[in-house]
Amino acid sequence: MTRRCIQPKTAVELETVSLRLPVQRVRAVEQYAKYLGGSTDRTYVITQAIEIALRQDAEFQKVLSASPARAAARVPTTA
Repeated sequence: MTRRCIQPKTAVELETVSLRLPVQRVRAVEQYAKYLGGSTDRTYVITQAIEIALRQDAEFQKVLSASPARAAARVPTTA
């Protein structure tokens, strides 16, 4: 049985950002969203990928833990 890194979508407050990505990356994200199924969209896939990257960066997590003012940026540690 394979374990997926990205978990099912939950409702969260969103803020709009604008960015440019390579066409191939956008297509890969869209394909991954389809692979995950359901109401999964590229916004969700990108958000989850960022959360995984931030959670796995131990040095960044130390910086966040050391500064109470940065606590809002902390990424939940659930996997």
